[in-house]
Amino acid sequence: MWSQLNSGAGYWNVFIWIIFFAGISCFVVWIRSFGRMDYKRNTDQDEIYWEGNEVPDDGASISVPASSSYWGFRVAMEPLYRLLDKFHSGSGSDYAGYFVVTVALVGLLILIGGK
Repeated sequence: MWSQLNSGAGYWNVFIWIIFFAGISCFVVWIRSFGRMDYKRNTDQDEIYWEGNEVPDDGASISVPASSSYWGFRVAMEPLYRLLDKFHSGSGSDYAGYFVVTVALVGLLILIGGK
């Protein structure tokens, strides 16, 4: 009785899914067993890599601004960002309005396309 679930598009066998996820879990544990065994906690191995430099004690100086991290992406997408900046007001009600208009347009397209 509980071994099959009728989803409207066929039957789903619960036991097959349990066996599938158990098999995948065993596979993941097997792959993980090939990992490095020489890892030691609370040593230099726990330190982050900061471009070969000494890691400062102050966490604020570790942060890298997004403008530096994604410089090439930002430069390539500059025309899109200029367009989006015109719509960006910072007001939550504007964004809620954009969401409502978008949902209404998608709903209208679904209604038109369904006929």
